[in-house]
Amino acid sequence: MKPMEQTVRYNFARDGFIYLLSYATLVITSVSVNFLAKALVNRWIPDAVSNEFLAMDSAIIGFLAAAVIALPVFVYLSYLANKMLGNKTMRADSGVRHWLIYITLVIVILIIIWQLAVLFFSFLNGTLILQFGVHTLITLIISGLILWYQWWHLKFFAGEPKKLGIGFKVFEWTVLLVVVAIIGWTFATIASPAEQRAKNLDRMRVERLTSIRDAVQSFYGWEKTSGHARLPKTLQELESDANVYLMGDALKDPATKAQFDYRIITATQYELCATFDTEFKEANTATRPIAESVPDNRTKQFYHGIGRSCFALSTQ
Repeated sequence: MKPMEQTVRYNFARDGFIYLLSYATLVITSVSVNFLAKALVNRWIPDAVSNEFLAMDSAIIGFLAAAVIALPVFVYLSYLANKMLGNKTMRADSGVRHWLIYITLVIVILIIIWQLAVLFFSFLNGTLILQFGVHTLITLIISGLILWYQWWHLKFFAGEPKKLGIGFKVFEWTVLLVVVAIIGWTFATIASPAEQRAKNLDRMRVERLTSIRDAVQSFYGWEKTSGHARLPKTLQELESDANVYLMGDALKDPATKAQFDYRIITATQYELCATFDTEFKEANTATRPIAESVPDNRTKQFYHGIGRSCFALSTQ
């Protein structure tokens, strides 16, 4: 008897997994690097009316994390796919590959249109012309490289097996080094994890002091039409009052869990005290344009330095 012939079925699912994850990480990396590059530009070409989102530490950290995680995955999958396509263990003419390449091209083109629309809106809204020009150039360079790479990938591996030339390897390494440099530069401009934690804790302290101030006002009453027409004797009195709403540990320091100090000065004036780890004042916004440090009218009363600070407040 002749041995049963077995037909080896091609693994299209493997191709779909590699291509889908590769192109997804490419889009994530490119969008993140685009954002980080623009955020760096905003730090060195400041503009009072520029997009505040690009200056937010939380946004920069989020895109930085996305780039750090997605970039190695894309580099490895791109290397693996190119190697398998070169030795024909992966089919270059598979429908999965073609579909995902063209879908990626559509996504990139839509991102280009959206980014250019946002940039043009910023320009019409009064953004500094130099900043607008650099932002536009960054978007066009990144999107142009992606479009060229995808089109090259589609055409290069069609037909007979080919080896990657030295020119393409130089291109790959140059782009990779520039991306790594942008990521490294961003790391150098943001606060360390310890500094970021200290800033977040101080931000929570200011938020809690603000809520206590509002609670004291509610307890006292607004224009003497409601409330007790007096200051609470202690902060605990706020917790038991029906006219006052306080969330969780609003009366306590978020790190030490000790209650904020409260002292009555006059019939309408009182003092709140807390200990801080960082500075929060007008100078912060001039020396480093970070949106989170820009105070609003509700928090300007709580400018503070490092260490213990007390704030004299009064009811309306």
